[in-house]
Amino acid sequence: MEERPESAASEEKPAREFDRALILVMLIIAAYTALFTTLCLLRYANFRASNLDTAIFNQAIWLMSRFKEPFSTIRGTNLFGDHFAPILVLLVPIYWIRGSVPGLLTLQTVVLALGALPLYLLARDKIKSRPVAVAVAVAYLAYPALQHLNLFDFHPEALGVTLLLFAMLAIDRRKFAWFYACAAGAAFCKEDMVLAVLVLGLIVYFLYDRRAGKIVSIASFFYFLAAVLVLIPAFAPEGYQYSGRLGQFGKTPFEALKNMVLRPVRTFSILATRENLRYVFDLLLPVAFLCVFAPAYLLPALPAFLINIISDFQPQHTIGFQYTAGIIPFVFIGVVFGLRRIRTWAEGGFRARRVVGCLAVVLVLCALGASVYYGPSPLSDGWRTSAYSSDAHVDAIREGISLIPEDASVSAQVFLLAHLSEREELYMFPEPFVDLADPGYVESLGDGAKIVFPQTHEAGDEGKDGPGPKAPEYVALDRSTAAFPLPEDRKQYSRMLRRLSSKTGYETVYDSRGVLILKK
Repeated sequence: MEERPESAASEEKPAREFDRALILVMLIIAAYTALFTTLCLLRYANFRASNLDTAIFNQAIWLMSRFKEPFSTIRGTNLFGDHFAPILVLLVPIYWIRGSVPGLLTLQTVVLALGALPLYLLARDKIKSRPVAVAVAVAYLAYPALQHLNLFDFHPEALGVTLLLFAMLAIDRRKFAWFYACAAGAAFCKEDMVLAVLVLGLIVYFLYDRRAGKIVSIASFFYFLAAVLVLIPAFAPEGYQYSGRLGQFGKTPFEALKNMVLRPVRTFSILATRENLRYVFDLLLPVAFLCVFAPAYLLPALPAFLINIISDFQPQHTIGFQYTAGIIPFVFIGVVFGLRRIRTWAEGGFRARRVVGCLAVVLVLCALGASVYYGPSPLSDGWRTSAYSSDAHVDAIREGISLIPEDASVSAQVFLLAHLSEREELYMFPEPFVDLADPGYVESLGDGAKIVFPQTHEAGDEGKDGPGPKAPEYVALDRSTAAFPLPEDRKQYSRMLRRLSSKTGYETVYDSRGVLILKK
C-alpha cells in the first residue's frame, strides 16, 4: 500500500530563507531553454526536421487567428476532428501579434523547461533536501524522452507535461483552484491526455482530498467520452481515426478490448516483445528505476503507456516522438515520492540524508548517461552538427520557396511544409495528384490512402476534376531527400514527377541542387 501523504498542516515547512538552490534551478532552466530553443530553430530554419505536425498546427492556428475554420488541408480534415486540443485556441492571440513556427517551437521549449520548477518545489517539500531537489530537476531536463519530445515538432500535448506537474504540486499544497485549473489545462491539450488527468483524479481521491479527486475524475471521464464520441466526430464525419491503430486486436476499440481480455495468451505474445522491453528500459533507466518505489504515482501514466505498447504504429513504441507526453510527468513524480519513501525507510537505521544524497547522485548520473547514450542533445554520441547547419542545398531550398507568393496554393514535400504553412491551401505531396499515381499503388494503400491522399483518395481516375481540391498553383519538391509518404524506393515518386512535369501544364520556375519549383 502506498502511504498516504501527510496534510499540508503537518508537513514541515522549508525554512523561510533565501533559496539559493531555487535560483540555481532557474539558471539551469534558462540554460536548457536557450540551448533547446536554438536547436529547435536551427532544425526548422535549415529544413532538418520533418516539421509535418508543426505545419499542421501552425496552419490551423493561423487560420483561427484570421477567424477561419481550422481546416488542415494537409490532413484533409478540421483540426479538431483529427485531435481535440482546444488549448490551441488560447494560442490564437499570439498570432495577432507575431505568431509563427519559431514562436510555437520557442513556446514549447519554454513550457517544457519550466516543468523543472514544480518538480524542484515538490521534491524540496517532500524530501526536505534542496540539493536532492536540484538533482531531480537536473535529471528531468536531461531526460532523453523529454528532449526528444522537445525537438520532434510542435505538439500541444507537450504543454500538458508541465501543467500536470504543476497540478501535482498544487494538490500536494492543497491549492485546489490551481489544481483544477492545471488539470483542466492538461486535459485541453489533447483527448488522450484526459486519461492521465482522470487517473490522477483517482489518486487525489484516495490519497489527498476526496472532493477534489471526485470532481476531476468524473469531469475527465465525461469529457473524454464527449471528445471521442461526440466532438471529434462532429468535426470529422469518419470519427476517431486513431482507434485503427489497435488493429492487432480488433477493428473497433470495444472489439480490441474484448479480444485483449478474452485471449490473454495472444495478448501477451503481442505485448511481450524486445521492442516493448527496450521501451520500458528507455523510460525507467534514466531515472535509476527510482519511480517504481512509489507505484501509485505511476498509475496516471498507465493509459498512455498501454496505448503505446498495444498500438501497431511503430513510433509509439519508442521515446523518440511525442507519445511519451502522458508518461514523463508521472515518472518524475514517482521519483520524488520514491526518494521520499526510501528516506523514510532509512530513518533510524542509517543516515537518511546520506542515503538519499547518494541516490540523487545516481539519479543524475543515470540521466546524463542515458542522454549520452540515446538522447538528442549535444552530449549524445549520435550528435551530428550537420543536422543543425546550413549548406548550399539549404540555400537552394530557401531561394526556391521564396519564389512562391504568400497567398498561393501549394503542394510541397514534407520537409518544406512548415515554411509554407501560413496559407489556406497547403498539401503534402503527392496530394492532390492522385490521378498521376499508378492505380495499383493507390489500391494497395488500403486505409493508408487516407494519409497519402487525405482528400482525393476516393477520386480514382477522375483526376483533378474529381472529388477533392483543384490542382495547386505551385509544387515545391526536393528530389534529394526522402520521398515520404511515397515509398522509399522512389519509383512511384519518379513516375509521378515525370507525369506532373509533362501532362499537367506546370512549368519549371526553379531547378537547382535537386530543388524543383513548378508553377501552373
